[in-house]
Amino acid sequence: MLMDAEELDKDQETEKDLVSDPRKKHEVVIHLDGGKVIYGHIDFDGNAMEFFQASDLDVRDAITVRPLDAKEPALAVRVREIKAIFVVKSFRGNHKRKGLRFYSNGPAVGSIWAEIQFKDNEIIEGLIENSMQHLLGDGFLLKPSDPQSNNICIYVNKAAIASYRVLGVKALRETEQVSISEPGSILVAK
Repeated sequence: MLMDAEELDKDQETEKDLVSDPRKKHEVVIHLDGGKVIYGHIDFDGNAMEFFQASDLDVRDAITVRPLDAKEPALAVRVREIKAIFVVKSFRGNHKRKGLRFYSNGPAVGSIWAEIQFKDNEIIEGLIENSMQHLLGDGFLLKPSDPQSNNICIYVNKAAIASYRVLGVKALRETEQVSISEPGSILVAK
């Protein structure tokens, strides 16, 4: 059930008065893949970041969301159907506000310099292409940062990673570099 912002805040205040649950209620707006939006609460002791880190959510899992109307039953929302979960300060929000982006005028990042520790404790370091493959694939290619290494490149299986640490970023090569021609101008590729 979708409601406008004022109705959401009224329901939120009413529910806060009715609930005596000692657990902290985190207000969430869940956007599903098909465009549906769910407003509700996730109960968890601690902060929201801890909830998601402790949950170790898998696509086969479901999360329990309590609807704004305390009389309605809790919903089990499948993780695979979720586009994003926004933990919010208020259901009201400001739809006219444009989000602040700190890096929107920076140079295009071509590679991520990372340190990978495998489950067997071997540690490697190198450059990874800044691409969707790096995020979505089962693995990614890493170019060793040691120019004297015998390895040309290394395919890293994500399932074998124990830890991952970003050490820095590398801009695109000079021939592909993005630059700012004048202050306040748009980015232009050379």
